[in-house]
Amino acid sequence: MTNVIFLPSIQIDDPDVEVITRDERVDVYVDLRTLETREDDLALRADISAVYIYDKSRRAVIKIVKLPVQVKSYPLTFHLRNGTLIINLQRL
Repeated sequence: MTNVIFLPSIQIDDPDVEVITRDERVDVYVDLRTLETREDDLALRADISAVYIYDKSRRAVIKIVKLPVQVKSYPLTFHLRNGTLIINLQRL
C-alpha cells in the first residue's frame, strides 16, 4: 500500500483568507472555524511571499497563503479569535 500525502491547495482568491496591506505591515485573516483547532496547536512560518500554517496536533499543513506584497519572515505574530486566525507581518 502506498502512502498518500495530501498537500493544501494554494489559491490566490481563497474565500477563507483576507489580506490587508498597509504602509509598514500586512494583516492576514484566515477563517479556521471548520477545523476546530486551538491556538496552541498552530505553528506559523513566513517567507518573503507566503505564510505557512501548520497544525501540530494533526501533523499537517492547513494552508499556504500567497501574499500580494513581500514581507519579512520575522517578526510574525498571530492569535486565534472566534475561529479566525489573525496574522501580523512587517512589509519589506
